[in-house]
Amino acid sequence: MTETELKNIIQKANRADELLNDPIIQEFIVAVRGKLLNEFESTALNDEKARQNAWQKSQVLNSFLDEFKKSIKDGKNAKITLAERAKQAVRRII
Repeated sequence: MTETELKNIIQKANRADELLNDPIIQEFIVAVRGKLLNEFESTALNDEKARQNAWQKSQVLNSFLDEFKKSIKDGKNAKITLAERAKQAVRRII
């Protein structure tokens, strides 16, 4: 991967981290999770379709949040890669 690609990954990760940790976004996430839990818990015992629908919505939310977390992790790995490359470049000079 090129240095430019790694820097782009880091930039994307930084933005993902900013968004994921934004207080308003966190408030919305908590509200959506609460609504989904309420939807799940308020279904009738014999209404399997409604429970499954609520569970699937929850899985979509989790998948969405996992993409943010993956981007942040990729950014951390890209930072490590860039740092290692910089060390190697310095060693070659010395």
